[in-house]
Amino acid sequence: MIFHIYDRTKLTDVPATDAENQWMDFNDLLTTDNITNNDIIVKELINSDDFLRTILRRFNPDKRFLSHCFYFEKPDNAPQYLSNFIVTDAALNQFPDLPTRVKIAKNALDFCMQTNILNTTRPIVTFLNHSGHFNIKNPTACASHLLVTQCAQSFGNMADFSDFQMDCCMSQSARDIKKIPQSRNSDIIVANDINEGNSIVKSLSFVDFLANSEFFHKAIFYYYIREIHSYNGGCPAH
Repeated sequence: MIFHIYDRTKLTDVPATDAENQWMDFNDLLTTDNITNNDIIVKELINSDDFLRTILRRFNPDKRFLSHCFYFEKPDNAPQYLSNFIVTDAALNQFPDLPTRVKIAKNALDFCMQTNILNTTRPIVTFLNHSGHFNIKNPTACASHLLVTQCAQSFGNMADFSDFQMDCCMSQSARDIKKIPQSRNSDIIVANDINEGNSIVKSLSFVDFLANSEFFHKAIFYYYIREIHSYNGGCPAH
């Protein structure tokens, strides 16, 4: 079940509950016993600090690994070259090391597989690499290359992995210019740290708001709290 948490004083037009989605006021989240570790909690229009305190206190007593995804969904009338995508992590893990970034990618993959939110059975996961290619003198390039290799070995049955710049994640023309053989946009974009991830999502959201373009008419914080399961020797849950 996906639980959508909102503030009833700010959101009056609440969608109907169905077999997969239940809408719950934030005050009810404080006392409910209906949410289990197999459920997904979605933050709608409420304060992030209050929401996270409750999530960490009530639903993660064993301190399982948590990561954050920012989901962009395009409307039906958006240009064809745009697609839904996720940026992770943009809120929780400040300076993730390589094992933590593997867990971040795995959390996003599990979330996508459980919800089919990206409408693909084989997502493309891209670790941001600002040099655009492997460079032994560039720590970011070395790290992203290692991450692609490790994730391909551990989760290669779930997704395809790549590493390049942000523009290539979202633009076929950019990939053509830089001769990157990826046939479609990235589905999951893994930032190097929280500052990069947060800057990306806030910039995209703010520019979209200023332009009133509605290319992405919904930007929701998804917090994935289900315990991580290993796939072919993937990263542990703790």
